[in-house]
Amino acid sequence: MPLDVSFFKDREKLKSSIRDSRKSNRNKAKPKQLEQIVSTQSFSPIRDVKDGIIITKDGRFVKIMELSPINFGLRSYGEQASIISSFAKALRNMPNYIQFKVVSKRADVSHFIETIKNEMALEKNNHCKRLQQEQINLISSVGSTQGVSRRFFLIFEYEQKTGFQHRPTFDQVKQELEKEARNIAGDLEDCGNEFISVNSSDEYVLEVLYSIMSRSESSIRSARDREYEVIGRYAAGQMDFSRKDLHIPINDFIAPAIIDDRSSPRYLVVDDLFYMYCYIPGNSYPVRALGGWMLLLINMGEGVDVDFWIHKENVATTQRKLQYRLRWNKVRMRETEDTSQDFEDLHGAIESGYYLKSGLSSGEDFCYMASLITITASSLQELNYKYEAIKRHCIRNDIRVKPCHFQQLEAWKSSLPICQCNSGIWAKARRNGLTRDLASAYPFVSYELADENGILLGANSNNGSLVFVDPFDTSKYNNANIAILGSSGSGKTYTLQCMALRLRQKQTQVFIIAPLKGIEFERACAAIGGSFIRIAPGSGNNINIMEIRKKTESLDDFEADFVPEESILVKKIQQLHTFFTLLLKDITFDEQQLLDESLLKTYEKFEITPANDSLVDPKTGAYKEMPILGDLYKTLEEMGRKDSRLYGVLTRYVSGSANSFNQPTNVNLDNKYVVLDVSSLTKETLPIGMFIALDYAWDKAREDRTKKKVIFIDETWRLVGPGSSELAAEFVLEIFKVIRGYGGSAVCATQDLNDFFALKDGMYGAGIINNAKTKMLMKTEPREALVVAKAMDLTVEEAEEIKSIKRGTCLLAANTNHVFIDIKASKIEHDLITTDAKELRQLALERQKKRSVEHDL
Repeated sequence: MPLDVSFFKDREKLKSSIRDSRKSNRNKAKPKQLEQIVSTQSFSPIRDVKDGIIITKDGRFVKIMELSPINFGLRSYGEQASIISSFAKALRNMPNYIQFKVVSKRADVSHFIETIKNEMALEKNNHCKRLQQEQINLISSVGSTQGVSRRFFLIFEYEQKTGFQHRPTFDQVKQELEKEARNIAGDLEDCGNEFISVNSSDEYVLEVLYSIMSRSESSIRSARDREYEVIGRYAAGQMDFSRKDLHIPINDFIAPAIIDDRSSPRYLVVDDLFYMYCYIPGNSYPVRALGGWMLLLINMGEGVDVDFWIHKENVATTQRKLQYRLRWNKVRMRETEDTSQDFEDLHGAIESGYYLKSGLSSGEDFCYMASLITITASSLQELNYKYEAIKRHCIRNDIRVKPCHFQQLEAWKSSLPICQCNSGIWAKARRNGLTRDLASAYPFVSYELADENGILLGANSNNGSLVFVDPFDTSKYNNANIAILGSSGSGKTYTLQCMALRLRQKQTQVFIIAPLKGIEFERACAAIGGSFIRIAPGSGNNINIMEIRKKTESLDDFEADFVPEESILVKKIQQLHTFFTLLLKDITFDEQQLLDESLLKTYEKFEITPANDSLVDPKTGAYKEMPILGDLYKTLEEMGRKDSRLYGVLTRYVSGSANSFNQPTNVNLDNKYVVLDVSSLTKETLPIGMFIALDYAWDKAREDRTKKKVIFIDETWRLVGPGSSELAAEFVLEIFKVIRGYGGSAVCATQDLNDFFALKDGMYGAGIINNAKTKMLMKTEPREALVVAKAMDLTVEEAEEIKSIKRGTCLLAANTNHVFIDIKASKIEHDLITTDAKELRQLALERQKKRSVEHDL
């Protein structure tokens, strides 16, 4: 690979590396006698990397493709069969020799930690900074002990077309490989796999090779830092970088420092990491295998990689050999006693022959397949433990594995992504079959969800990978809405608060409507420096339902040139009509007319008309004083409508027990984390209080559409269930439909799922689910599981599993992929949001002891 010095942009870092290398050379003492070691650079099969193509020392050209997996295990049987069928079709169109490689490593969480550190630098709230540091500690801890990250590769080599007499140019090879890659990507899209490495640059390929060949070093030092070190080392040797023909061997950038294959025939030591290679003997595969059976090997844990190769045989040659073998076996069978074991073996061989003949006649390819398992560990003891665990795991699934004794070095070379398996290992490991049979080994089966700017939700229950979700990532999700469903005690509120705290740490405005046990939200709200507003009689916190709130004009001025101006007063009156349907669920048409007229007259008293300019006080530029329910009450009285039901129902909220609703707004929602607690209201007034709080939060959310914001609506069923009104349910649904346009997200959390889907045959509950791109389904009761399964289009297996999953585990449905995750919280977060009575008593005792100690001091 010719050296491109401009590639190294950080000049100061490069100079520093050069100085350090030269100083090291000057101070180097007389070398001691070293143990004999072998440098991998001397036998690496890779000669160069050019334009994203690997050039091997034996003259082959190899292309690497990286693809995203799907959560195959949670697809229905019908979907799985369709995927396997599509993969069989893809195999038939692929080159004759291909390699599939799955790499499992400890999750790299450095990017997420660095993001949080940058957010901490911008955060002014010390309470929030404390929780951000807790989040860093949690991600570091879980990532180092549980998190697993997997990468999925497909590797193929250039195959010269028959009939070509001349050697192709590199450009012709490149063009052919890229064309083949596009065809493969198109075929695998039908399986649901996305081609990640579309533009495979040299830097990308070098990073892949470095991470595989120098596994230990790449876990602590990036490929870019390795390149700086190499350049510095050559510079220290007085290399002339001005020479145009300057060339640094490619293996200096990717190969490990040392490899020890002499310590044992059972394993290798590459740098400071132990490797053991095992193969699956060709006769030990299960006779019948379910589609996606490779999941058994791929999900075996961190440090266990899987390679398998498929080699297609020439169809004409295979048919000729098969025909000869069939005739020969028939002759032998006639000469064998029917009671002999040989007779049974020959009978089976003839049946298999006819099966292969039939498949070849129908367009299938005859192939050989071989599998290799790579086990890595930081110590020999750990290596042996992993091997025994894998061996037991495979035996339980009717598969045998054997170590590559005395062939560990050859296995290491075979595991490199260059589409070449050692002939000795291939001979022992190969198994024949048709493409439709080998398609059951579909490898892209272990789904991971790690959005680049996401918040940590937890760990994948099946494969241990960390789950980061960014609902605002418009490249993945059509909207940022989330629905959290589950029965009482399943962990909905716990999950909701985990998400709310972490979104706040990303400077996202958070509103939480808490209709039940609002005190459960108070501890976390105080810890993050939020604002806890209790809406209840005598609380002193008031929200005026008739207030019209001012929006910022960040985008409104721009959009005014394209969108006709709407009357703000008219839109407010529409919301008040919805509010009054909660007071009078059977409100008549005549009463609606009276309400409309009286509202217009009430606002007119304050010199507010449908003209938007009338809202602004010309002296101050602020909005004018707003009427309250008592003013509407007086208007009805002046209109001589004291006999109306509207007047009667307002009496309670103006001069009766619920007169706290008849006050000007005196709360401030400018805090980044706001909890609106309406849990102290009566059963009758709770939906009214929820609507007032939601109406206020919705107005605040629409103030500035350039800023991210999330409205969490706990126990949403109270506003869309049978005890609510259709207009109130429509209001909630409308928020889910349009909040995306205001740069926001709506999150509903609800139990009593039958009630959630009850109003108007579940139209509103189903509408909310359909407008939430992300769903989180927690444990449900059997009678509710069927309702949810139908609404979320769950498979039979998923519907059964959600009945028995433990508390704190949920089925996350993001786009078309479903994954079970265990919600993770740090110790401090857990103490802030737990609702478990036993744990709360223990926390109270700990606080009491702490106070006693402080008092004694």
